[in-house]
Amino acid sequence: MGRRGVLVLLLVLAASVAAAPVPASADTPADLAQVKERLDALAEQRGAPTAVSAWWVDATTRTVVLALNASPRDGHDAEYVRAARDVDPAVRVVGGVAAPAPRADPPVYDLVGGDAIRLNGTRCSIAFSATAVTGEPRVITAGHCTNRGGDVRGANNAPLGPVRSSVFDRTGDWGVVDAGPGWRATPSVAAEGSTTRSITGTATATVGAPVCRSGSTTGWRCGTVTAVDVTANYAAGPVEGLVLTTACSEGGDSGGPFVSGSSALGLLSGGTGDCTTPGGTSLYQPIDEVLRTENLRLVPSS
Repeated sequence: MGRRGVLVLLLVLAASVAAAPVPASADTPADLAQVKERLDALAEQRGAPTAVSAWWVDATTRTVVLALNASPRDGHDAEYVRAARDVDPAVRVVGGVAAPAPRADPPVYDLVGGDAIRLNGTRCSIAFSATAVTGEPRVITAGHCTNRGGDVRGANNAPLGPVRSSVFDRTGDWGVVDAGPGWRATPSVAAEGSTTRSITGTATATVGAPVCRSGSTTGWRCGTVTAVDVTANYAAGPVEGLVLTTACSEGGDSGGPFVSGSSALGLLSGGTGDCTTPGGTSLYQPIDEVLRTENLRLVPSS
């Protein structure tokens, strides 16, 4: 073969080599681990988009898999995937891999009588936890707190649930709120200091009987019953069937529980004076009427 033939042969061989697929630069487990580390660094620098589910070394195919749960949603996502591909020929992009999610349980908060609730810019207090006949948890509070409806938040500002029913008229003063996921109904009411009391049932107090109440403003306060079957003439109109006591209360305590020992008596409707000057009074809505009308049961003490 002449010099010209040798030259032609060399040119053909060079062209065939140039056209052959470029093998992955990462071939050993150590090489693949380094490529994966470079993807880790890329994610730290740029922030991996939500379209990317995960990335890992696939020893069987000697590649590093970049798994997607969806097609890149915008230019930023597409640019990130391109940059990942450019890290090394060993990077292999695959689709249809669901995005992972943390498996920690969401927080669960206890419903305790006397704790604050908020709705429509107003703070009131929980009276008692209850359940519907079908078992769903409910919260009982004052009707003048819930009469505008809306969504209720707990003392920690976490969403509690919507107002289910509300009464604030001649027949009484109570409201019922659905307790959504993340809330646990309890038989407890906040009592002296940092203690709680477990409610075991209901009772009806007579004139002269000692009673105590709990609220998110003034906490635990006690007194005696001075009158029953009282009609309170509020600015919004009269409310019948209330119980008058010498236990003081203030704004924000509305809806809080009245108890005697471990028995639920009712929930704060209104009052006079305050807890700073002697002589303050409170009126409560009897709980039995609420439970009967709303077809609810108090959460029992275990």
